[in-house]
Amino acid sequence: MADQEFTDFVTIESDSGMVQWRLEAPVARVYNIRNLLVTDQPVISFYDGKGIVTSVLTAEKAEYNQISHNLTALGNVVVTSTEGYVLETESLIWLDDVGQIHGEDFVKVTRGRDLTLTGFGFQGYPELRNIDIKRSVKAYLRDEEGLVGEQLENETAKEAKE
Repeated sequence: MADQEFTDFVTIESDSGMVQWRLEAPVARVYNIRNLLVTDQPVISFYDGKGIVTSVLTAEKAEYNQISHNLTALGNVVVTSTEGYVLETESLIWLDDVGQIHGEDFVKVTRGRDLTLTGFGFQGYPELRNIDIKRSVKAYLRDEEGLVGEQLENETAKEAKE
């Protein structure tokens, strides 16, 4: 049973006056004994050091640990960067102390129609400029005429860079 429940919930995480992320959700529940805030249908905006949104995350559910300040996004997680990258997975964790996202599930990273990376396990930053995919990596490149090439790297890390 939740200790508190809120509707039209908004919270902001900042460090030294700089906004790191903003979470909006139609419903949020607080569980004091677990130091946990749980939200349904969260929209989380990540910011850079200049206060500009770099990416937006959506999911079915998010859990915020009030002690560690880490966020866990669960169910149909999609991160869309302002630079056109899209990351799709079933769960990811934002590690507050290092400012990174990571996960162990299947992940797909795309940029428009020209680049698709898939694999299992990842880590990187929310703006999606550098994402390391850890296992069973496949990369698909396309040009205007269709598929140009496919590259497979089993059990090795692949870094997606612009």
